[in-house]
Amino acid sequence: MAQNTRELRRRIKATKSIRQITKAMEMIAASKMRKAQLAALASRPYADLAWEILSSLYGKDKSLSEEQVGSYIKFLGSYTENENQTKQLIILITSNRGLCGSLNSQLVNEALNLAKSDKNNYSFVAVGRKGLRSLLRQGFNVLASFDSFENQPDFNAIRPIAKIVMDKFLASEVSRVIVVYADFISTLQYKIRSKQLLPLTPYNVVLSGGVKLDINTKDSERNNKTEILFEPSPEEILSSLLPRLIELQVYQSIVENLASEHSARMVNMKNASDSARDIINDLTLTYNSLRQASITADLADIIGGRMAVK
Repeated sequence: MAQNTRELRRRIKATKSIRQITKAMEMIAASKMRKAQLAALASRPYADLAWEILSSLYGKDKSLSEEQVGSYIKFLGSYTENENQTKQLIILITSNRGLCGSLNSQLVNEALNLAKSDKNNYSFVAVGRKGLRSLLRQGFNVLASFDSFENQPDFNAIRPIAKIVMDKFLASEVSRVIVVYADFISTLQYKIRSKQLLPLTPYNVVLSGGVKLDINTKDSERNNKTEILFEPSPEEILSSLLPRLIELQVYQSIVENLASEHSARMVNMKNASDSARDIINDLTLTYNSLRQASITADLADIIGGRMAVK
């Protein structure tokens, strides 16, 4: 009996220590989560407007040549002439650390499902150590790797990632670039997405308000309401906008994934703290029951001995 109560006291003490750790991690994740959520939501309108401007520019004149706009015109699908039509590049965005539920495994599985058809035709840029380890373990070609961003990333820190994929695409080394990330929906919900980054056509882009925008069309639901005047010429704006748009899409994917990561970690740490509390309550109840039984047995022995003396 005494051994059982000592073991229970040890388990209660250990569980309380674990709960203190998970509670502290929950509070840290909650603080980071709020900042990451604000960053993701704040940058969405800017990303949406960039797509809208691109739609207007591309819709005005589809006869633009490479001489007018420069090599960046290759970013538009209808102008892409790529010898390596089967070569594809995937940007896999994960976290550096775990304790965020199944987020990282879902992201890795999404990327592996895309590349499982032909491993030799897919290369990767890994953002985050969790994804990098999984890709190397599977034997994929990783062109470059970057640590995940713990806090809101600086836009300049994103440029090296965007530059690698743009250079590979412009050099016709890959015909398609896909980014795999977790799209933040709410604190309790995210969605794993694989979005085509290059070429920029012909898929629909869903704006933050749920409006669909197709850059292959002259009009969109929002463009019907707004006429945009361009100064300087559309060609000059397009040559500057295209690379910035790619950088912006990479940035937006990273901040969305960061918000999803911190939200998932906060929720998981809260669940762990709640589970630890329930375990402590159950162990304490069991401990008190054993103590009560032990005290009752001791009293019975004392009373029995007293009665025997009499």
